[in-house]
Amino acid sequence: MNKKLLSFNNIMKVVCKYYGVKKEDVLTVQRQQELVAARHMFCNMCRSYTSSTTLSIGRYIGRDHSTVVFGANKIDMLYEFDKATKADRDAISYAILNGHINAPLCKDIVDIDWKEGTVTFMRKGVATTERIIRFLNKNHSKEAI
Repeated sequence: MNKKLLSFNNIMKVVCKYYGVKKEDVLTVQRQQELVAARHMFCNMCRSYTSSTTLSIGRYIGRDHSTVVFGANKIDMLYEFDKATKADRDAISYAILNGHINAPLCKDIVDIDWKEGTVTFMRKGVATTERIIRFLNKNHSKEAI
């Protein structure tokens, strides 16, 4: 695993691209649902894939450490029983760990089946299922980071 992929900036790029939001908006105090979801996911990814403290993660997003803990724990809790959160976290994790900065938008993903290795997404109103590796390689070029 390339340590360079696991910087706050690169995790933020993937999360923002996935949720279709701007980094500047995620870092504001706005509480719109998509911004809060992106913030929570960012906290969860940073806690999972960096050795940074919750204090340093919080400083990066302009929050205190308790906000980071709450956001990361909320994603962990939802991951257990919410299919959408599970699909979001799995897709973002895959994109971060494999250097796919151009991750698919979450609104396009319908389901991810890690056991079968498939992703189902909507294309022009039609559900399409492809192998995860084929989908990412075909639709989202790996960028040099």
